[in-house]
Amino acid sequence: MPVWKFFIATFGCKVNQYESQALREAWQKLGGVECDAPGEADVLCVNSCAITAKGERDARNAVFRLRREAPAARLILTGCAARLFADFRPRPGAIWAEPDLLVPQEEKSRLLRGPWPEKNDSAFPADAAFPPFQIRSFRRARPVLKVQDGCAHRCTYCIVPLTRGKPRSRAPQEILEEARRLLRAGHAELMLSGVNLRQYGRDIPGHGDFWSLLHFLDKNLAPEFAGRARLRISSLEPSQLVGRGLATLKGCRLLCPHLHISLQHASPAVLRRMGRGHYTAAMLEEAVASLAAHWPRMGLGADILVGFPGETDEDLRLLLELIERLPLSYAHVFPYSRRPGTAADGFGGHLPQAVKLRRAALTREAVARRQQRFFREQLDLPDMLVVADVLKHMPPGTENENAKTGHGSGLWRKGVNEFYAPCLFRAPATDAACQDDALTGLLPARPVRVTKEGLLVELKTGGA
Repeated sequence: MPVWKFFIATFGCKVNQYESQALREAWQKLGGVECDAPGEADVLCVNSCAITAKGERDARNAVFRLRREAPAARLILTGCAARLFADFRPRPGAIWAEPDLLVPQEEKSRLLRGPWPEKNDSAFPADAAFPPFQIRSFRRARPVLKVQDGCAHRCTYCIVPLTRGKPRSRAPQEILEEARRLLRAGHAELMLSGVNLRQYGRDIPGHGDFWSLLHFLDKNLAPEFAGRARLRISSLEPSQLVGRGLATLKGCRLLCPHLHISLQHASPAVLRRMGRGHYTAAMLEEAVASLAAHWPRMGLGADILVGFPGETDEDLRLLLELIERLPLSYAHVFPYSRRPGTAADGFGGHLPQAVKLRRAALTREAVARRQQRFFREQLDLPDMLVVADVLKHMPPGTENENAKTGHGSGLWRKGVNEFYAPCLFRAPATDAACQDDALTGLLPARPVRVTKEGLLVELKTGGA
């Protein structure tokens, strides 16, 4: 087969990032060469997200933009927005573009055989135990490792069960083999990711639950990689942070002292209307208090949804007060957006867009205050371990406070420490020749000061 060039545009969650990497590796084995410019590609692939109305709109805009940049290329739309795209009708007279191939999320694995799958290709059936994606590398220093797919919970605002399908769990041994492969390839941090980790193992009881999986991975990987690499969890729910869950977190040797929580709200009334009445904000506070003795310092992130139908000023007050009490280090705050096909779309009490945006802004401001406190507290640490990732050029004058510490413009690295705090540090002179490759390993560093981008740190001599 002659050499052909492809370009993949990825939107949305970390699971999508993983699946794009799997497609990338599969296409390279078939003779494809990835290019950075869409206009040079023979094949364009949009791996889409539909978690919000904006995500779905971004997918349509990407199709239009890429079609314009490479009109002769084969254009594929896959991912969660693909099925919704088929039902979308543009305004009369609107400029419009369509892909050459629509591949719904449940059929995405067909593309592992190449960007020209036969219509009835059933090599990877949609009802397979687990979609057969796998990776051997990652474009960034911190790979995503997909362990679970799908969701059956049906939160009233969420369209994911309609686009991702039923829960599916990956076999623990297969996950272990991929984790070991990535760590031995030089990656120092892996993020265990899924659509709903709470539902891991429910489809195949022999797999155990997520806590069984985490214990299994730590037990088998720690003897070789403890002190050299670490694991991170993509997202948990407060209902998981009890009993055995907390005990497993405390017993893991490779786990970062950081949790990301799918919280959504603090008001019990709002959580019930969201279909998330199986936990309370108090459960999260109790879990954080329990973990404090084991993790005296930890990173804590959250997903928060504001402006849900029927949300009152009192509901918002409960949320803002919870943010003030929690040791949050960051949060992803979203104003509610209507999704046809979800229960909440038919609810009464929908709020004006201006109200939703104002409440989202107030929530982000509260989170920003907590985040700055978290950054300042990080300065008390004598050292930390950073995994480097993105190489960037800092233009002169961007960080005025750097002048006080002898740090100015030039070549810099970005990464994260064990608490998931973004870290910025001067790239070694030898790093300039390999701008696409991050420094490897867990890098000992000393915090210097807080910047707009997170923490300014200095690498220590020697290594971890």
